[in-house]
Amino acid sequence: MEFKVLEKEQFEKITSEITEIKEALSKRNEEDFSSSFIESKNIPKILGISQKTWQTYRDKGTIPFIQFGSKIWVKRIDIEAFLNNHYINKKA
Repeated sequence: MEFKVLEKEQFEKITSEITEIKEALSKRNEEDFSSSFIESKNIPKILGISQKTWQTYRDKGTIPFIQFGSKIWVKRIDIEAFLNNHYINKKA
């Protein structure tokens, strides 16, 4: 086994850089999640529907969702798919 000796300053610099990398990755993961998922409370406004209609969609499984305790999340891509499936193109 081979050992390398670092000066204290070098070790502290490496430790600091690792900490920065960990923080950047953590922040990126949070941003990825928030850009991939939408909180349930925002869905009625996005779709222009009432809270009751949104509840009915969830009950019927019209739009898939994820639930952790009382928090409900919807994949942005599922909302886009729902909207695309209900797109009506009337030709004049």
